[in-house]
Order: sequence, then C-alpha cells, then structure tokens
Amino acid sequence: MSGLSGPSGLNGLVGDIHQAIDADEAMRWVARLAEWDRYQGSAGIAEAADFVAGEAERVGLADVEVLSFPADGTTAWWTYTAPSSWTPRAAHLSLNSRPPLVSYPDQPYALAANSAATDGEVPLALSQEPGWPPGALVLVGSAAGLGPGLFARMRAEKASGFCVTTHPGRPGQAGRVELPGDSALFGFSVFPAQLDELLRAHRRGERVRVVVDIDTGPRRMPVVVARTPSGSAAEGDACLLGAHLCHPAPGANDNASGVAAALAAGRVLAGRSLRRPVRFVWAPEFVGLAAYVHQAVEEGTRPLPAMAVNLDMVGEDQHRCGGPLIVEYGPEYLPHYANALVEACVQALPPAARSYSGAVGCDTWAWRTTPFVGASDHAILADRAIGVPAVQLGHWPDRFNHSGADTLDKVDPRELRRSAAIAASAAAVAATAGGRDADRLAQLLTRWTARRMTACLPSADGPSSDGLGGDRSAVARLTRRWQYGRDALRTLRPLGASPRVLDRQAELLAGLHRTLSAAWDDGLAEYRPTAPGGPGLRRAWPGPFNLRALMGAMAEKDRQWFLEELTVDRGRCYAAAMALAQSIDGTADAAAVIRAAELDSGIRPATPDFGERFLAAMTRAGWADEIAPDEVAPDGPPVTGPPPVTGPHEERGVTA
Repeated sequence: MSGLSGPSGLNGLVGDIHQAIDADEAMRWVARLAEWDRYQGSAGIAEAADFVAGEAERVGLADVEVLSFPADGTTAWWTYTAPSSWTPRAAHLSLNSRPPLVSYPDQPYALAANSAATDGEVPLALSQEPGWPPGALVLVGSAAGLGPGLFARMRAEKASGFCVTTHPGRPGQAGRVELPGDSALFGFSVFPAQLDELLRAHRRGERVRVVVDIDTGPRRMPVVVARTPSGSAAEGDACLLGAHLCHPAPGANDNASGVAAALAAGRVLAGRSLRRPVRFVWAPEFVGLAAYVHQAVEEGTRPLPAMAVNLDMVGEDQHRCGGPLIVEYGPEYLPHYANALVEACVQALPPAARSYSGAVGCDTWAWRTTPFVGASDHAILADRAIGVPAVQLGHWPDRFNHSGADTLDKVDPRELRRSAAIAASAAAVAATAGGRDADRLAQLLTRWTARRMTACLPSADGPSSDGLGGDRSAVARLTRRWQYGRDALRTLRPLGASPRVLDRQAELLAGLHRTLSAAWDDGLAEYRPTAPGGPGLRRAWPGPFNLRALMGAMAEKDRQWFLEELTVDRGRCYAAAMALAQSIDGTADAAAVIRAAELDSGIRPATPDFGERFLAAMTRAGWADEIAPDEVAPDGPPVTGPPPVTGPHEERGVTA
C-alpha cells in the first residue's frame, strides 16, 4: 500500500506526494492566517481555529472538531497554565498631540502581549536614571535590559509601562515582547528611530499620550483536531502531524506556514487508502498541546500516536531568512524508526534542478539534521513521561523570527511544498506499511544508523569528530548510537517486520560496532559507563518538562543565575537545560545525567559548572529528588553485543 516494496520505492512515493501538494492553496492559507493576531487566549486565535477547522473539513479530513479549553490564566494541565483572555483592539503612543509615533495594529508587534489597558498622559524616564516620577513610561535601550530587576523596580516605583527596541541594528523591525497574564504594566516594542524620538522628548521634558484598548472578556483556548477518513481506529494513530496555531500577526513563517503545510499534507493523505489513521492537531504552542495530551493520558479520551512530526517555521525563503531546513531528530532516549524515515523522505524529494548535462540532480536549497532540542510542541510528546517519538521540521537561523517583519513575502511556496511533502510522506509510510515495507524500513534504519556510527570516527585533524572532548566521548557516542539503532529496530515489529530480517539487521549493526571500536586504542574498544558514585536523581515534577514553570519554582538566587545564563546564549542554554532534565531517568547520578545530556545534545554549556548548578537548582525547587546510591541501578553490563530482537515490545520503544 505504501509502495516501499514496489519498483519505485520511497523515491516514487515521495515524488508522487510532492507532486500532489498544492503550493498555491497553501500560500493562500498562510496569507489568510497572517491577518489574525493569534494570541493564545484571544478572539483572533478563535477565528483562526474556526478557519482551520473549516478548511480541514473542505480538504476531506474527518472528525474535525474545535476543542475548547479555559483561557482563565489559572487552569493547569500538569505544570502548563492556561493563557489569560486578552484581545488587543488598538494602541497608540503620541507626543504633543501630534499624529501617533507608534500605532498598533498598523505596526505589528508594537504592543507587548498581555499589556494592561490605559488612557492618559505619562512622563518619560530612562531605565538607568534614579528617581522615576510616578506613572513613568520607562525607555529601555535593548531587550537585554528587560530583566527581572527592572520589572521589580517598575512595580516598586509605580511605573506605568515601558518602551524598548528589541532589534537596535534593524531600523524597521520590532520584536516580540511578552508580559505575565496578570501584569498591571503596558509595553511597546518600537523601532530604533522611534526610541530615539522618545529619548529626545525626554530631554525636552515632554510627556507622552498613551492609549491601550484591550478586550479582556472571557475567551476559550481552541485546539483543532482532525484525522484521515481511512485507517482503522483499532490499529491506533500511526502518526500525529502538528503545528502550533498561535503568535501575533503576521507570523507568516511562525507559524502560519506550519499550519498551512499540515493542511496541505492533510489534503493529500485524505485521498489515500491507509491502514492506520493519521491525526492532526493545531493548537496554541506548548499549552494547547499539553491540554490535548493531558486529556489523552490522564483522562483516557484518545490514544497517543505511535510517532509525530511537528511543523514549526517550515516555509521560509532560505535566501531571505538566512537558514536551511532543519530536521530535528527525536530524542536519543526514545529509539524509533521515525528519525531515519523522515530523513530518508527529505533525501527522496525530487531535485530542484539538474546539472548542466542533466545527468545529476542538483538542489538549490539546503537542509541539515540536528539533535533533539525541544523548543516547540514536539517536546510535549517526546518527553519521557509521554513517550511519543517526535521529529520536528523547521528553519534556523531566521532573521525575522518573532518580529513584525515575519511577513508573507518571506515565505517560499517551493519550501512550503517540500516540507508538506516530507511530513505527508513520513505519515503515509507509518500509516500504510505492512510486512514487506517494514522489512525495507529495517534496512533503511540500519543504513541510517551505520552513517551515524561512522560519523563518530576520529577525524584527520584531531582525536575526535564529536566536539565533546576526545576519544572517550567519541567511543561513548558510537556505542549509544549503535544501541539506539538496535533498539529502534524493535519498533518495526508492530508493522509486521520479519523477526529474521530484524535479527539480521541487528547482527550487522553489532558487527559494525565491533569494527569501528577498533579505530581507537584497545583500552577504549569496549566503553563501560561509569557506575553511579553519588545520589541518583529521579523526576519529581508532573507531566512533560516545562522550563518556564521550573523557573517560576526556582529559588530567587537560582532564577537570577539562570536568567543570566539565558542572556549569554539563549539557544544553547535552553537546549542544555532540556537535555539535563530529560536525562534524569531514576537510575543515573548527577555526573551520569550531565554526561548523557552532553552526548545526546552534542553541546556543552557556555559555563563549565552549568550542569551541576542546574541540577542543584532543580533539586532545591522540588523538581528532582535525590535517592541513595544503593537504590540506583547501575547502567548495565559492558556493551559487547546486541541481545536478540525478540520478546515483549513497547510499541513506542519506551516504557513511560
């Protein structure tokens, strides 16, 4: 049914689906969604959700529903708290009765999310000067200045709000600023020239007129769900395709493009005959999917999928926005064939061009794979507590992310088509594969694992190619990657893979592991994990990991330290924190948790003691418990060969 075992194989399947994606229709969806401010508890996201639901029905998806959750700022799903109802109508900032210097919604992103309503004249003040007048509008030179200390001072000295320029070097770009849902402040994100004009007004002693008109009437948080019309419910959902629905207008690439790509994939999959259904979820980022998954896990209202593909920032014009397509693998602690399948679907896309002679396909676009980070919705599903292997498609870096410059002209319909085709193809394989197809997937998985393993070999210009400090790290990573591939083979059993084929592929990987291990000194050939030497760590928080909630639970000194680390390198700090939290498995001590996090994420934090301090902060916050060394099971025997691929099997490759 999937065609993997046919004459054209995966290339033919991906080519057919790529051809069937209607990029023009997808671009029309992006354009329509970009018209709404899609704040998580707003009227705009409710209208966008109704639009997506209507289009999902029109393209042939079944059981389309807009689920309704509270947007009251207090309801919680595990540690994820509902957004507050907040719909901005208009906001203006003007000097001396002149036309507004700043005007929202004409200037996208100008109004800080969750700003309080106001109407009146206020004095100006500089963030660094002493003695603000009551009700002051504080001028802040950069986003780095919006720290907790400044907000504490604004509360203490009864400031009314602030103006900040988030992109000092970009004249026409205002970036996203968010306030807590219960904030009594308002905020404006302004262009550098607008801040300069306000600074001149401050020197002249002028006041400014500020109007912020907000609708805080009760709203609901919408989550749109659908499924393919074919596929037996008894088989369970083969795959979930998700895309977050929120963000202020225009938000063309983040994330109207992801929503549109999922709809485009839905149109193609709705017309195919599937053995197992494919599920679609469009929700407010993190909290919306957390509410949906909470119902599935805690209330048992729906089954969890066998795998997921998250679409977040997938339609970017690579030349304008500055970043390639990124395939972010699912985490190393959830072995599954999904990583290999999604990567193979990218490789199977029809080439964008041909060489001069036409003999060789040539691509005019770029893509890369990266280790799991978890900075979007896939983190909810892929958390150890949930256990759904989840791959993300997106782009990074992006010059226009989280700013008013994320407009329709930054979206490339060809890129949007490619991303939709990748997601639809991977879902189609998962939803249709039978015995022969599963055997082909086993061979594909073995080749993918072999490439990852050989990438650990010493490079010609140094002892290790992994960037984590020497041969011992490379050997450890080699062994972990072999174990991942070996265990991922088992996830093909539910698809009907032959035990003989699986055993054969496992033997091939074991032999490759033995061969590659010989590239290092004999003393490293059989890497032995260090036995726990200190108290073990186990999770003490409910549900999927939530960094924002952890920060709220941290002791003040720990929170200040972590905020400073975020300021130094936000992306690296986030990835390191996520990897550390997910490496807490109830068996490893702090040293082993730190080591696993470094190996799986491929990074070391900017400061050497980050791991120790972060885990200690988690413990003090009550998010991690220490257990006695004699309660901690060792990591296991030395790795010398694979067990047979037989016996009981958890369908998603993990025991949650």
